[in-house]
Amino acid sequence: MLPDNLKENAQQIVDSIKAASKILVTAHLRPDGDATGSVSGLVKSLQKAGKTVEAGMIDGIPERFAFVWPEVMLYREPTINSDHDLIIVLDSGDADRTGFTYNRNPQKTTMINIDHHASNTMFGDLNYVDTQASAACEIVAALLDYGGFPIDADVAVSLMLGLVTDSRFFQNEGLRHTAHLAAAHLLQTGLDTSPILNTLNSGRSELDLRVQGFGLSNFKLECDRRLATLVITSADLQKLGAGTGNIFGSGIFNLLLSMNETYASVVIFERDDGMSFCEFRSRGGVNVKDVAVAMGGGGHVPASGCSRAVPVGQLAAEAISLMQKQVEAFFASAEKRA
Repeated sequence: MLPDNLKENAQQIVDSIKAASKILVTAHLRPDGDATGSVSGLVKSLQKAGKTVEAGMIDGIPERFAFVWPEVMLYREPTINSDHDLIIVLDSGDADRTGFTYNRNPQKTTMINIDHHASNTMFGDLNYVDTQASAACEIVAALLDYGGFPIDADVAVSLMLGLVTDSRFFQNEGLRHTAHLAAAHLLQTGLDTSPILNTLNSGRSELDLRVQGFGLSNFKLECDRRLATLVITSADLQKLGAGTGNIFGSGIFNLLLSMNETYASVVIFERDDGMSFCEFRSRGGVNVKDVAVAMGGGGHVPASGCSRAVPVGQLAAEAISLMQKQVEAFFASAEKRA
């Protein structure tokens, strides 16, 4: 189901896809289930529609989500010399968030921006940004249906992956009814959801759980227990024999929000190449997007992130300070309203 105010945008995108022969589909750095699912689902559908399709994921495909990935040419180098008719960027607040530089002739190659992040910069030649959508996969499912493109069980398993992961199993606050309509439509294809459920519910590795255990033993509480913070250094990961992928696989970002008094969390960690990352999560209306944007990142009110080539301690100090101010201001305002 498409919002009325976006149907004109949708028609322009559908017309562009139908007129195109060669298409590149990309998504953001460090792809999660929604980025992986939306790219793979769109690629599969367009391949079935007879298009020549290529994909770009500069960090590659997460091993745990490889089961949805199709046979497709995959760009990993940071510069793409594009001879495509279309570049479709999914689930990214801006083009730089993909990690790619696109050398393209705008007269030949149209860039389409399809996203649901409130921090989106409207960077495309054509933009479809639905900030109320639960996931990029929800949008892709609606656009494919609207345009009459193939949606079979193979396409549906990719889109369901992103729909389930980005909606936190349909538990996000303010979830729109269209998320459930999209899921119903995908289930009608006869897709087997067991690979998704097995991966998400029982697909963690030993190292994922070691990282989870480290996180649960080392987080700190701030702001009268309303904010949970955790710093994971590369030395910590080395001791565990783990990598940054195990941090994402551990579930620690959302787990820190499971305490009844805690409304926001930030996990700060570093990769061994010197890049440091923040993952922000919240519930109850605490806006972590503004903090992420202030730090050069983006995302949603309850889930955002950023990255920077600085020491992890430096990024942690800034992130924790800004989050403390954000949480304190939120609850001060709530007390005034009460």
